[in-house]
Amino acid sequence: MRPIITLTIVGLIAAALLATVEDLTREPIALAKAEMKRKAIEEIFPFGIDSLKNVETPKTRFYEAYDKKGVLKGIAVESATTLGYSGKIEILLGVSPEKKIFDYKVVYHLETPGLGDKIDKPKYKEQFRGRALEGTVWKVKKDGGEIDELTAATISSRAVTDAVERGLKYINEQYPNSEGK
Repeated sequence: MRPIITLTIVGLIAAALLATVEDLTREPIALAKAEMKRKAIEEIFPFGIDSLKNVETPKTRFYEAYDKKGVLKGIAVESATTLGYSGKIEILLGVSPEKKIFDYKVVYHLETPGLGDKIDKPKYKEQFRGRALEGTVWKVKKDGGEIDELTAATISSRAVTDAVERGLKYINEQYPNSEGK
């Protein structure tokens, strides 16, 4: 009976310590994630951001980037796909108010190092710049589209193409007119 009491006390102390540590680290972790997101958004725009407005919808989250005069300079959207070779790929897609792609940033993936992880390399991402939802066949060339696939990583290429197209569709739904607002 004594070992059971000892184990129960040790278990309660451990649970209390874990709860305390979790409570103490929750806010710093949230702040660090927010800072990482802000830096990722800054990377996808070719201009400095003076203010950023978050717009949350049931489907996703948008970030409107404004200059000092309050003029909308770009829109970022969170987009994701589950079509990656190793599962989910999450990106931040940045577009102009005219809905032309500035850039994207992969914020989460488990693709194969040295192959599928090249989806976030500048040379691969460059082919998306300046494209819009309309006027582009959003498939890899192997499937009859316009997007170059990565050698030995066609699945990852298809997945990123899907995530980018999905992000553009979200933006068109949220910002239906040509000026983005």
